[in-house]
Amino acid sequence: MSATETPTAPAEAPKGPVIELIPLGQNLGRVVLTISNQGSLARFQQELQTLGQHFGRIQQLQQRIQSALTTVERDALSKVGEAEVKDFAEKDAVFAKVWGFNVPAVANRQATFVNTALRLFAVISEEEAAKARSSADFKEEQLVIRGDRRLLQTAEIRGLDLVIQFDQFAKVLQARRDAVIQLTELLKRSTNDEEKTRIQTQLDQTLELLNKGNKEMAESVGYSITHNYEVEVLESKFVILLNQEEVNQIQGLVANAQQQAAAAAPVAIEAPKLEKKADKKN
Repeated sequence: MSATETPTAPAEAPKGPVIELIPLGQNLGRVVLTISNQGSLARFQQELQTLGQHFGRIQQLQQRIQSALTTVERDALSKVGEAEVKDFAEKDAVFAKVWGFNVPAVANRQATFVNTALRLFAVISEEEAAKARSSADFKEEQLVIRGDRRLLQTAEIRGLDLVIQFDQFAKVLQARRDAVIQLTELLKRSTNDEEKTRIQTQLDQTLELLNKGNKEMAESVGYSITHNYEVEVLESKFVILLNQEEVNQIQGLVANAQQQAAAAAPVAIEAPKLEKKADKKN
């Protein structure tokens, strides 16, 4: 290699499986599966529940076999157990082929579903539907008829942080609305002037917060406490909670990957400088 030739970058290290992690309060969850179809989500939940219950029955049966008092009882239970295990293994193999993992891997783990994308529908009246249709930017697919209900799509909320914020703020608004109802009832029943004044002050403050929050939600995602809503899940992640040992392992992997990335970074090599010879004087 000549002095001025740029050294080639080192070959990229082979990449392992990507591990997607989600913070869940004080815990850390690992994403096992992401589903972006409501029909598939319902099917997955049903199959997971059914096979999870089947696996639980097998575990209970194994405990009964171990605690059997007689050989006859143990042999009879073992025969039943063999048939159950065979049936479960066949169904679990099909499940793994479709969803990418086996049920026993998560059966005894703390697990949950985390929604990361939602579609919000307001339940509206016929008059409100007509008013929505008259809007210049209205699209017919925004209005859905389900039975005797008219649903108007008000927003799509995408991203875990935004979904969490929406859920939390909606709960806050509902709590404030409940507080307004309770304070109003207390005010009606109160017979003491001093107590009435105190309750009225609390009611006014709560109403102000409720109206302010309701206005902000209506402007951002079309959500208002004046309507009932239906939520359609556009994307959900099936997540298992990690124990402390697993968290430590992942932190070690992350630290190791960062060290390898730093070591693999190309180092700039400066070409050696030739000393300039002084001109000879005659």
